[in-house]
Amino acid sequence: MFERIYTPSEMNSKEKPVYIFKITILGQERVGKTCIARRLCFDTFDVNTKETLGIEFYTKDLPIIVNGEESFVRLSIWDFGGREQFKKLFPYYINGANGIFMVFDLIDLQTLLRLDWWYERLTDYSHAHTPRVCIGAKNDLVKTANEKSKVDDLVIKRFMERHEENDFYKTSSKENYNIELVFKELVIKILEKNKLDFDRLS
Repeated sequence: MFERIYTPSEMNSKEKPVYIFKITILGQERVGKTCIARRLCFDTFDVNTKETLGIEFYTKDLPIIVNGEESFVRLSIWDFGGREQFKKLFPYYINGANGIFMVFDLIDLQTLLRLDWWYERLTDYSHAHTPRVCIGAKNDLVKTANEKSKVDDLVIKRFMERHEENDFYKTSSKENYNIELVFKELVIKILEKNKLDFDRLS
């Protein structure tokens, strides 16, 4: 049920990261969470990616400049299966999280509405104020989707306002659209919230 996946950057790196952050990815099954992690870590995309059973782990190093010196931030990315039977693992999964992605499918309204359950759990486990970024995944499919299938931008806006969210991005793992950007944005939020030294992500 638990799988540790090592990336080339982790296996080849002999240096120590200046910071290590645990990033969790939340959302219903099949919204594209694993594809987001794999695109960032391996720069790959597979339309037939298997559904995550339990929890999978990935690691990615992002370059950072701290006090004029080049270093890197190591992200421990936790990809959580969204099926009902895995939700009992949530307390373990969310423990110690530094940053959170809330993910839904841009052509499936129910996956947006079901994020309410995850927001409630964040409050239950004292993560209501943990840095977050909301992601509308599968943007590449919006162009050809039936109009009735698309999640309306106004609905998204109202949902974000209801949950007091300020940061929302549309992404496409297939087209590698905004993938690295959302991770960098979340890392910056973590750094700033914890008042950690950094000049910039490079």
